[in-house]
Amino acid sequence: MAIKFDSNLLLDRVEFKIFAAEKHLNNLKEIELNFPNIEKIDAAIQMELEIDCFLAQLLGSLDCLLLLINTRLDLGIDSGKVDIATIQSALNARTKNISLLTDLHRASEHNSWLWVLKEFRNQSMQRPSKEVQDLLFEDMTTSAKEGLNISIRTSNVYINKNTIHYFHQSVNRVRELVNSIRVKEPLLK
Repeated sequence: MAIKFDSNLLLDRVEFKIFAAEKHLNNLKEIELNFPNIEKIDAAIQMELEIDCFLAQLLGSLDCLLLLINTRLDLGIDSGKVDIATIQSALNARTKNISLLTDLHRASEHNSWLWVLKEFRNQSMQRPSKEVQDLLFEDMTTSAKEGLNISIRTSNVYINKNTIHYFHQSVNRVRELVNSIRVKEPLLK
């Protein structure tokens, strides 16, 4: 059975990345349904693969947004140096929509939802021990870790409904963040 995709996904890299993250999230939900205890090594590897891909795509959507801002607002930053700080600096220097990234800055603050997501990605890339994971989550405020319960036993990652719920919330938050930035700057639509 062929799946129909919206051709606009190929024109908007930011939306494509969010769409890809949603696909990986759906794969995680399916793995959770089929392997509730993740006892088999194949299922654990699949789970880790989907988590890594989900995080890469979702956070990558924000990198694409920053690249889009650089291009559409003609900021002239080398693509290898594009990040939130350099974009904000260029916006400030040119007095172009200097409040454009306010919501992104807020979401990136220590213990905020985006900071938590980035930290989880950073930690999962290093396959931390339970102690490192505990230290990471101990440092977060209660509201930041709401629903995010990751338990790690040896090399297997166990994911629960709260984690999937948190990832789902994160997709919605990224989409809202992207939309709020695009509303502030018509050139980004």
